[in-house]
Amino acid sequence: MKKLLLSFFLLLVMLFSFGQKKYDITLIASPQMSWMTSDGKHIRNGKGFIGYGFGIEGDIFINSDNYMIVTGVTLSKDGGSIIYNLPVQINEIPVRVGTAVEFNLTNLEIPLALKMRTRNFNRMRYFAQLGVSNWLNIKSVLTSDNASFQEIAEKHQVRFFNIGLNIGTGMEYDLGRGDALTAGLIYSDAFSDFTKNPGIKENTSLNILRLRLGFVF
Repeated sequence: MKKLLLSFFLLLVMLFSFGQKKYDITLIASPQMSWMTSDGKHIRNGKGFIGYGFGIEGDIFINSDNYMIVTGVTLSKDGGSIIYNLPVQINEIPVRVGTAVEFNLTNLEIPLALKMRTRNFNRMRYFAQLGVSNWLNIKSVLTSDNASFQEIAEKHQVRFFNIGLNIGTGMEYDLGRGDALTAGLIYSDAFSDFTKNPGIKENTSLNILRLRLGFVF
């Protein structure tokens, strides 16, 4: 996985290294809150999860620096807990009705969004973006609240790939010479079931609200 991250990073640098500047590169870090929600009666929402993310994003200009395509790669720690109102099995371990199961997820996140940015007003610029987030699950650790099991690494309960909404807004402070500081709020919501349990037909989605902090160069 480290080789994959390094390869993606080098690819971004190579793509953005030729010709006059038609892009911005942003190193990002994001403290975030995530939670899981269900659309049925057999799964109830549990507690949220405090996590973080870090990575690199590229803003590719479309004709001007007011409209951009955003992409990149982020390593993200997400999760939340859900409460099962019916008996299930996790890693062949029976889980009783009313058990809360916490999902501690490590995801590789690849956004693809359209960003719209204002002109520079006294070194400040404001932006809004809308698009999708693509998640690749690389690690899942599950824990029950009643000691049925503790910290089980179980990928079979979580889908490897998912896609969801990416919407947000924020601001940039121009430092001069093409550098800037940026901060914003980004909300993501999975379109489909994030979990996969054969005995349950309900959808459980992952929701993330992150404070996106970055250095633009």
